[in-house]
Amino acid sequence: MKSLVLFDSMSGNTEKVAAAICKTLESEAMAPQMTKVGKETDLDFYDYDLVCVGSPVIDWLPTQTMMNFIKKKLKGYNRQGLIKPAAPIIPGKFGVCFGTFAGPHIGEREALPMTMWFRSFLEHIGFTVLDSWHIVGQFNNREDLNISGRLGNIRNRPNENDLADVENRVRGVLASLEAWRS
Repeated sequence: MKSLVLFDSMSGNTEKVAAAICKTLESEAMAPQMTKVGKETDLDFYDYDLVCVGSPVIDWLPTQTMMNFIKKKLKGYNRQGLIKPAAPIIPGKFGVCFGTFAGPHIGEREALPMTMWFRSFLEHIGFTVLDSWHIVGQFNNREDLNISGRLGNIRNRPNENDLADVENRVRGVLASLEAWRS
C-alpha cells in the first residue's frame, strides 16, 4: 500500500506527530511519503491508498496554507468530474485526520472542527476516513498559556507518551486495513 502523510506545522508540534506516523508506516512497509504542504506542493490524493492529513489548529481550522491547498485540490477534482453526488466510496482509499492543539481555552473541542473539515474533504473525494486524532502540543512563545489552560501543564508536548500513543493508533488503523483486505 502506498501512503501519504501530508501536514503543515508552524512550531514543530504537528511535524513531530507526522514524523511518528511516517516512522510507524515505514516499519510496516507502507511506503510513506511525508510532505509538508506549501504553495508549490503538487500531489494527487488518488495516487495513495492511505492518506493522513494534519495541521495545527488555528482558530478551529487548519492553517491557511493547508486550507488553500485542500480547496485548490477540491476545485480541481470537481473540474475533472471526480466529485460525484452522494460522494460514493472508492474501494481501497482510506484516510486519517490529525491535528495538534494547545487548549488554553476549551481543550480538545477546539480541534474537532479542523479534523471534521479534513474529513469532509476526504469523504467528498471518495475516501473512507478511519479515524481522527487530536494531539496536545505546547505553545512555543507563550509560557503562560502552557501552564494556565484547561489541560494543565502542556510544556514539552507532544512528548514521548503522546508520540507512543500516535504509533499505537497507526498500528490500530493498519490492523483495520488488514481486515478490509481479508
